[in-house]
Amino acid sequence: MTPDELRRRFAARLANASVVFGQGTHDAESDAAALVDGYLLGLGVANDGALPAGAEGELEQLLARRIGDRLPAAHLTGVAWLAGEAWHVPPDVMIPRSPIGEALRGGLSPWLRDEPEAILDLCCGCGCLGLVAANAFPGAEVDLADIDASALAAARTNLAARPHLTERVRIVQGDLFASLGGRRYGLVICNPPYVASAELAEVPAEFRHEPRLGLDGGDDGLTVWRRILAGLAGYVRPNAVLLGEAGGASARFDAAFPHLGAIWLDLPHAEQQADGTYGVFVANVDESLGSAP
Repeated sequence: MTPDELRRRFAARLANASVVFGQGTHDAESDAAALVDGYLLGLGVANDGALPAGAEGELEQLLARRIGDRLPAAHLTGVAWLAGEAWHVPPDVMIPRSPIGEALRGGLSPWLRDEPEAILDLCCGCGCLGLVAANAFPGAEVDLADIDASALAAARTNLAARPHLTERVRIVQGDLFASLGGRRYGLVICNPPYVASAELAEVPAEFRHEPRLGLDGGDDGLTVWRRILAGLAGYVRPNAVLLGEAGGASARFDAAFPHLGAIWLDLPHAEQQADGTYGVFVANVDESLGSAP
């Protein structure tokens, strides 16, 4: 059996199973591909030839866990895809899926007028967004910052797989800005927890396998965003750009932070949120941010 035949077979079974997509996949076909291709990538095997001996049986076991235990494909294989690249993501780390990756590949024109000298990926998780930014802006120094040691271990693995970036990327552990030192940034990327605490009890089983730390945004989903925007002014350069995500909370976000003037991006290749946005915004920020109402 070829990988393509197995993808089709798995897709048909996933389409008839009580599973939910949305953690880097959007339907049965993409979920089946993530399972098969992620497994083969882990073996270092091409995904367009014959399956190696024993692979079909092992993949059948992974599919059984995907359906029976409602485990996300990325946590079964240790691989996720974002912005056209494969990323290492262990089971205790958030699965990358942010539409911010698409925005970065476009260079953030016209909002970012000049290439930033320094970029911060705050709440970086496995580091994929900051590393995509490092590729998009080859003259920039990039900091990947997170409080979670497991996420930063994954970020180190992803950075090591991209040795051309290692001289420009720093990995920092700390609570938001606590360990950044005096560096100021021309671009801040941030995809923090933004799900309201009460909503977490209602999310599908797949999402409950991800760390709560990466999802729980407090009573209204904006608790972490409040802390970020309260402290951000001390870490940005003049005319800096904030590229952030708030998912389906865009209306609540605008009501809470009207002074920010967030512009919600049109990202046609991303999944649209229930509120009609794609959940990703840009805003110009500088030293005056902290004194805004």
